[in-house]
Amino acid sequence: MSGFINYGTQSFDSDFSFLNSNQPWYQQSVAGVSINVPIFSSFGRKAAQDRTKIAWDQAETDLQRTMEEIRLNYATAVNNYQTAIDNYTTSKDNLALAERIENKNTIKFREGIATSFDLRQAQTQLYSTQAEYLNSMYQVITEKANLETILNVPNYTTKN
Repeated sequence: MSGFINYGTQSFDSDFSFLNSNQPWYQQSVAGVSINVPIFSSFGRKAAQDRTKIAWDQAETDLQRTMEEIRLNYATAVNNYQTAIDNYTTSKDNLALAERIENKNTIKFREGIATSFDLRQAQTQLYSTQAEYLNSMYQVITEKANLETILNVPNYTTKN
């Protein structure tokens, strides 16, 4: 809505006699109000509402997808951590078995019952099992760190 007022005076004379007091002056004035009411908005408002609804639905879909990704990452991290612990336990048992075999072969070798090849094979198996044991320890630490990262657990390494 807007309004306007216009006022003016004119002298319809062919000579320049603006300072003559007997000169006739003709006055006019105009006043008005303008109102702009959109009768047909070409469905602009409806289109804007539809775009807003689509954006809202897309944001909800993105939220659900992100939540599912987080759940999946968490489940994967927990499973990997549990597998690493199981592998560690198995490699620890294997290490104890390899140590017993190596000790028995050492005794057999000293007594002359086993050959140096048998002793060397038992020692190689022991070293391989030790490497697997250390690797399983590393995997447990790595998977625990991955799980803590997903859970956003702060890692405090220094004490205040």
